[in-house]
Amino acid sequence: MTTPIDLTRLPDYLRNQRWFAGKAWPIKSVEVVDHARLELPGGRDFTLAVVEVLYEMGHPDRYLLPVESKGEGIQDAFEDVEALRALFQLIREKRELSSASGRLVGEWLDTPEGLVALPSPVPVRRLQVEQSNTSVVVGEKIILKVIRKLEAGINPEYEVGRYLATKTSFRATPTLLGALQSEGPAGATLAVAHRFVPNVTDGWRHTLDHFRRGTRLPEGFLGELRALGQRLGELHRALASATDDPAFNPEPLHMEDLQRWSASIVGEMGVTISQALGQFPELENRREALIGHAKQLAHVSPVGQKIRIHGDLHLGQVLRADGDWLIFDFEGEPGRAFAQRREKYSALRDVAGMLRSFDYAEATVTIEGQAGGDRVGPARQAFLEGYRTTTRGAAFLPSDDVTFHTMLDAFELEKMLYEVRYELQNRPDWARIPVQALMKMEVRK
Repeated sequence: MTTPIDLTRLPDYLRNQRWFAGKAWPIKSVEVVDHARLELPGGRDFTLAVVEVLYEMGHPDRYLLPVESKGEGIQDAFEDVEALRALFQLIREKRELSSASGRLVGEWLDTPEGLVALPSPVPVRRLQVEQSNTSVVVGEKIILKVIRKLEAGINPEYEVGRYLATKTSFRATPTLLGALQSEGPAGATLAVAHRFVPNVTDGWRHTLDHFRRGTRLPEGFLGELRALGQRLGELHRALASATDDPAFNPEPLHMEDLQRWSASIVGEMGVTISQALGQFPELENRREALIGHAKQLAHVSPVGQKIRIHGDLHLGQVLRADGDWLIFDFEGEPGRAFAQRREKYSALRDVAGMLRSFDYAEATVTIEGQAGGDRVGPARQAFLEGYRTTTRGAAFLPSDDVTFHTMLDAFELEKMLYEVRYELQNRPDWARIPVQALMKMEVRK
C-alpha cells in the first residue's frame, strides 16, 4: 500500500502547522509508520497517515496527517468538508478499514445519546479556535475531535468517557458517543466524538466575571461553586463505582502509596526550587518547611481508596450550560505519559487542582487592577462544602478531617510546584503566583 506523501516536504510542512509541538527542535527525519485510504465522492480519496518525527535529540513524536492528492506539495485533507464527513461516517457506521500495518476501527456507542438523528448529507463545520487538535461540529449535535499528536495505546479521554457513558449514570459531561482507534504497531486513539453542547461558558471565564464584580462574591455565585463541588463529588462516586473492568476498579490505599507520593513531591520540590532560585531566592528559606509539609503525607493513616480521576482539573475544564456544570476533557495532564495518566490516585488530587484555580482567578483580576478582597477563601469554602456533602461516607476518601486536609494540602503543594515549573518555562511573569502561594503555605498541625 503506497502513500502519496512527499517525505522530503514533510519537515517544512510540519513546522508550519499550529498543532505541531516540535517547532523548537531540529528534525532529523520523518517517516510514515501507518496509513489508510478513505474514499470520497467523485472517485477521489485521501490518505490518513501516522507519521513519526525523529529529532536530533530527544524522543520521537507521532502525528496524524490527513493528506489529499491535489497538485504539488502536501494538502491538508481536512480543508475538504467531504474528508471530514468521510471520517465521521467511518466512526458512526462502526466500519473497519485496513491500513498498512493494521486496521482502523470505528466505534459508536449503543447508548440513548448515540441514537441522535442526523440529516443526509450531514452538515459539518470546522472550529477555528483549536490549536493542538482539529475539532468539527457535526449536524450541530456532535463535536468530533481529531487528535493530531498521538500516543500509543488508548487515550484516557476515550477510555474514561466510554466508562462513564456505558457503566455509570453520570451525565454531567458532554457524553462520549464514539471514537476511531487504530490497531496494530501504530495503535492509538485517532478521534473521539462527544455530544455537542451549544452556548456554553467555560468555568474560568465564568469565575473571572464574578471575581471582577467586587471585593466580595455574591451568595448566588457561591451557591454555584457549591454545585460545582457536588458535580465533582458525583464524578468521583461514578469513577469509584464497582465494575468488572480492572482499569476502573477501586483499589485500597496503602502506606506504600502515601510514601511514594510523598517522596515524589519532595523530589519535585528539589527540582522546582533549583529552577526558581535565580528569580525567587526567597524560596531557599522555605525549602525545609515545605519538605516537612510533603513528608506529612507519608505519616497519615492509609484510609481510603485509589480510583481513576480526572487528572487535570481546573476551571478551564468545566463548562457552565443552562445553569448547570459539566466536567470535560479527561485526557489528564499533557506532560504525563498515558501510563501515568491512567494510574489510580487519590480523588483529592482533583480537588486540589480546582482549589488552585481559584487562586489563579484572584491573581488574574488583581493584575487587571481589581481591588483586593475576600474572594478566594469563600470560593474555596463553598466548593469544598459541596464536594464534602456529596462524598460524605465515600470509601475512597479518608473519614476524619485531619487526614483529609493533610492529604489535600500535600496535593495542593504538588500542584503549586508544577505551576512554578510551567510558568517559568512558558510565562515567567506569572511564576510569582504559585511562588507566593508557596511562601504563604503553613504546615498543618
